[in-house]
Amino acid sequence: MKNFVIGLFVIGLTTLGFSQQRKGNVESVILKDVLVTHTKSDVPIMNVNFSYINEVQNKTTAKYVKSLESVASRYNVMESPTFDGRDEPFKTIFRGTKGYIIATYDSNGKILTTQERYRDVKLPKKLVKSVLKEFPESHFLKAVHYISYNHKRDLKKTYRIKIMNDDQKKNLRITADASDNLLSMVIEK
Repeated sequence: MKNFVIGLFVIGLTTLGFSQQRKGNVESVILKDVLVTHTKSDVPIMNVNFSYINEVQNKTTAKYVKSLESVASRYNVMESPTFDGRDEPFKTIFRGTKGYIIATYDSNGKILTTQERYRDVKLPKKLVKSVLKEFPESHFLKAVHYISYNHKRDLKKTYRIKIMNDDQKKNLRITADASDNLLSMVIEK
């Protein structure tokens, strides 16, 4: 039995030793989904919308919301067939399966404003606690998330939720700041 265990140990070390050796050539892989674009002046485009992403996203933001916001932040207005290069704001709509973004860009591609709407969102824990504090033993039936971004003003987040409380449905409108802290909660008729 002792010899059997020692034999397994030696075989294990031997296979580990052979797995560390490099045989053949190392191949590189070119990714087809990577796209590098340049402006007309051949200057690489940098994402000028980091401030937008930093303002609208936090650790509680849903993946599908982050995905659509990332697409909007990386959008290159200069490659749009309808962009004519004038210094006027340029509006674009991005649609996802659970929401949309109406974004306005300047001529350099910076996001000036967005109006966003997402359905079937999971409320941040801070807001769930606030609702349950006000309406104990409620059940959440529906939630729609609205985001209003303006590069010159504070971010405005609004949640319209439907809850069931004591066999009665109630519609609530909740406004929150960028960190998902409750600003107001109003019962809608």
